[in-house]
Amino acid sequence: MALTIPETIPSIASQGEQRLFNILKTKLTEDFIVWYEPRLQRNLYPDFTILSPTFGLLIIEVKGWYAGNIEEAGEQFFKVKDKHGVSESHQSPLRQAHGYFCEAAERFKGYPILRQPEGNYQGKLVFPMGTAAVMSNINEPQAHEENLYNFLQRPQVAYRDELLEWENYSSEMLVQRLRDMFKVYFDFPALTVDQVNTIKGCLHPETVIKQKLAGPKSVLTEANLPEGSTVIVPLDLDQERMARNMKDGHRLISGVAGSGKTLILLARAKVLANRLLDQRILILCFNITLAAHLRSLLHGDTMNPQYKDRIEVMHFHDWAKSLIKWLPSYNSFKTEEECNVHIGQKVLAALQQLPPEHCWDSILVDEAHTFTREWFECCVAGLKDSKNGDLVVVSDGN
Repeated sequence: MALTIPETIPSIASQGEQRLFNILKTKLTEDFIVWYEPRLQRNLYPDFTILSPTFGLLIIEVKGWYAGNIEEAGEQFFKVKDKHGVSESHQSPLRQAHGYFCEAAERFKGYPILRQPEGNYQGKLVFPMGTAAVMSNINEPQAHEENLYNFLQRPQVAYRDELLEWENYSSEMLVQRLRDMFKVYFDFPALTVDQVNTIKGCLHPETVIKQKLAGPKSVLTEANLPEGSTVIVPLDLDQERMARNMKDGHRLISGVAGSGKTLILLARAKVLANRLLDQRILILCFNITLAAHLRSLLHGDTMNPQYKDRIEVMHFHDWAKSLIKWLPSYNSFKTEEECNVHIGQKVLAALQQLPPEHCWDSILVDEAHTFTREWFECCVAGLKDSKNGDLVVVSDGN
C-alpha cells in the first residue's frame, strides 16, 4: 500500500479524484508516495504527484468534465460549460500538468544531486519525470466521437473506461501503465534518501526544515559534486501527515523535547498561510529568543513572501503590550505568577472589545507549558471564531 498525504482524501474531492486516490493507495507499494493537491507554489496545486525512488515522478491532472459539456477543444484551451450552463475557458489538462512540470523541474535543477554530472545528458535530471491526465467522466469512444481524442491521446491520457479497469489491476500492471504515461522514460539508479528528500522539499516548501551540505551518500555515482552542493532536510512523513491532516478547530499536540513539535507547528502555520483565502495567523510563545528564531525561519523565506505577510510571530508579553499599551512591573506583585494572571486578565478584557476583523483566523502556541490558564483564555478570545477557529497548542508532555 502506498504512503498517501493526506492519509485520506478530503470529502470535497471529486468522485474521479476519490476513485484514483483509492486505486493509487491500494495498488501501489509502500515505496511510493502519493500526494493529493500538493502546493508547488502559490495557486499551483497539481491533483496528484507520485514519487518512488525506482519509478521517478509523475504529475497527474484529473478532470471530471462530461463530453457533452465540452464546447471547444484545442492543444492549449478547452471551453467547458459548468453545471449552470455557463461557458468557461480552461487550460488543456495536459497543458496544465506541463505547467506544474516546468515549475518543479526548474526547482530540481537548482540541486546538483538531482542532475546528471557528466556525459551526453549532463545537467539533465537523474530521474524520469512525466505528466498525465485522467478524464474521469469521459469514455474513450466518446472522446473519438466528440473529436477530443486528438488533443487527449493515450497513453498519456486515461479515460473513464480504463480507470475502472485499473481497480482490477495488479500492482505490477498499474506501475507499468503509469510508466507508459511518461513521454520519455529511462532506466536509472534508485534514488538515495537525500535525493528523495530534496525532491520532496522542492515540491512542498512548507515541509522544509533546513538545508545541509551533500555528503558521500547523497548520490550513488562516483562523480564529484560541485563544492557547496546542498540537500534538503524535510519533515518526515508522519510529521508532514500530521501538519496536513490536522482539522480546523482546537488541537493539542504534546510530546517530549526533541520530538519535532515546533516543526509541526511551523509546518501547520505554512499550510494555513498557503490557503487561497487570505489568512491572519499568529504564533505565540513565552520566550523572546524563541519568538525571534521562529520569526527568522518564516519571514526569512524569500521564496514564500506570503509567510511574512500572513504570519505574525510574537512572545506573549509583546502581544500583550500591543493590546493594552503597557505592562505592569513584576516588582508590583508578590509572585511572577500573580503578575502573569493580572496581565492575562487585562489582555482578555482588551480582546473582548476588539472588532472581529482585527482578530486572527488562527493562533498557534509553542511551548504552551509556560503559559498560565488566563493566557489560554486570551488565545481563544483572539480568534475571529472562538469555537471553530484554528487554535493549535503545542506543549511538552513532561
